[in-house]
Amino acid sequence: MKNEKSTVLAALLASSLLQAESFDLGKVSVATTEESVGLFETEVTDEAMTLHSSETIADALNNVSGVYVGNMGGRNETTVSIRGFDARRIAVFADGVPIYVPYDGNFDYGRFMTSDLGEITVSKGFSSVLYGANTFAGVINLVSKKPLKPFEAEIGTTLVLDSDATMARYLGALNVGTRQENIYAQLSASYMQQDHFRLSDDYEATAEQPAGDRLRSQSEDKKVSFKIGYIADDKSEIALSYANQQAEKEQPPVTDPAYSRTKYWDWPKWDKESISLNGRKNFDGSYVRGNIYYDTYNNALDSYDDANYTTMNKKYAFKSEYDDYSAGGRLEYGIELGDYSIKAAVNYKRDVHRGYDIDKVTDASTLIEEYHDDIYSFGLEGTYRATEVLSVIAGIGYDRMKPGKFYDTNKDQNVSGGEAQGALNPQLALLYGFGRMGTLRASVAQKTHLATMKERYSRKLGYAVANPDLGEERATHYELAYQFARSGFLLATSLYYSRISDAIQNVYYDTFDGVDRTRNENIGDFAHTGFEVDLGYMRGAWQGGMNYAYINVNNLDQSSEKMINVPKHELFAYVDYALTKALSLYGNMHFRDGAYSQDSSGNYLEVPSFTTFDLKATYTIGESLKAAAGVKNLLDKNYAYDLGFPEAGREFFMTLAYSY
Repeated sequence: MKNEKSTVLAALLASSLLQAESFDLGKVSVATTEESVGLFETEVTDEAMTLHSSETIADALNNVSGVYVGNMGGRNETTVSIRGFDARRIAVFADGVPIYVPYDGNFDYGRFMTSDLGEITVSKGFSSVLYGANTFAGVINLVSKKPLKPFEAEIGTTLVLDSDATMARYLGALNVGTRQENIYAQLSASYMQQDHFRLSDDYEATAEQPAGDRLRSQSEDKKVSFKIGYIADDKSEIALSYANQQAEKEQPPVTDPAYSRTKYWDWPKWDKESISLNGRKNFDGSYVRGNIYYDTYNNALDSYDDANYTTMNKKYAFKSEYDDYSAGGRLEYGIELGDYSIKAAVNYKRDVHRGYDIDKVTDASTLIEEYHDDIYSFGLEGTYRATEVLSVIAGIGYDRMKPGKFYDTNKDQNVSGGEAQGALNPQLALLYGFGRMGTLRASVAQKTHLATMKERYSRKLGYAVANPDLGEERATHYELAYQFARSGFLLATSLYYSRISDAIQNVYYDTFDGVDRTRNENIGDFAHTGFEVDLGYMRGAWQGGMNYAYINVNNLDQSSEKMINVPKHELFAYVDYALTKALSLYGNMHFRDGAYSQDSSGNYLEVPSFTTFDLKATYTIGESLKAAAGVKNLLDKNYAYDLGFPEAGREFFMTLAYSY
């Protein structure tokens, strides 16, 4: 039964229960048994990412129910939300190390390829308190690959052509690993270069964007990473990991200034570098594990005042650079005491933001702001197996943020770093097993979002007032989930209700020097209600699945605030059929309806619904070589997540991958 369930869930893309090639030291889970994994986390496996041709983690997450991919067009940034909560309320980890941007909590999901990942785990609402602070909406953990054989290698390349059969994008990836008796090592490298993407033929040209190729849609992403580890005879383990990512991207202009303010931006630098040490020591019935890390983020933005991107004469034209880092660690202890499993963890994280003004002529840099936050978290989590069919999982976490250094050359207002803030986050879940008829979970979890540096200090280029004492947001997540797997069939459903209080909203504050200023305040109250269902089937030559998510966001204080990039309805479905042992055919569809965007005046506009289709054929040569060819956006649909920033039209792709 266990192996059958694992196979079905892997086929779904939504989940898999057996992932030996993933880096176990990088995982953090509230689940205590294989049967409970799918009730707390969604696991997007390496096999699923390959099956669905997911180039980036945004592509992979776009197939998960309750996770909504969007585009912040004004920043050319691919973003996601979980059950209606934006990226700033989602904690993103790589092998258990937090990598979301310290200053504002944002994260560009389009910058990361999937080639070096063993799996992606997603927790929605209810997540382990061992992760630490700011898991308000959920957690996304990118878990890397881990070698199993004395020598193994993977090399792959993908060519993407636009609808005119012109080269649009190239991707290449390499993974090499070795596993000896007690030592293993993994080296990964990837490269993605986009020359452009072409708009749908249904797109209607404007003065800002003609038909054909999307203006200023070039980008380049390079990443190299390695890991070396030692496994003792008692399965204790220690591993040193390093990753270096360098990227640059252009900023496509808005197609109509009615949708967004016209900006001539360029991003010459979007770099991340991380080093971490993970370890676990096993004892008789208990363990100690932990990590220490140093993660940097270096970002540069150039703002021009003309459509040729050559001059910076006007006041709003500038060059700026962020040089941020996070440093910290986690120490965790776990023990088995009969029917009890107990885990405790302490987390410490220092976030540092440094903003520089770059001289437009000499390129000399001047430090204009530097902020430090120290974040402490304590978590206690326990499972009690009351009977053979009933388990109780309880957890409590305490998070405290203490502002540290505050340096700001902005003379508009005289403000300080603000006061420390803390929050207690309890959660409780009941698991009831019906044997062959599945497992039911009922849970409640309170989570907190500690205000980011940007939310507290940003003046928004002179149009806002800082609020250093801005408080935390609070959410209480209620959920009823059920999972059933049998005879090649999977059903997983979830009904949830999330109540948010003290939500941060940007409101009118005052008028200074003839300019209306806004300020962030804790005044919002929202309720998120939703339903998700996942179905999967695998039998013989066929496998397929679908998931549907419905969400309703209710503004309880009756203000005009709405959630953007959050569709009321979203559906993903796929089917894969093996014509022969070597040849398979694959197709999928995405449907999205009921999302909102904002125009340049801040008014909310409903984004037109859309449906896209992808097709692919895969041919396997022997056991090591795979070739695939397909088409994305088969019907050349003209669609957008953010109005004024259309997505790519029809694209053809060819992939060749060799593994040893």
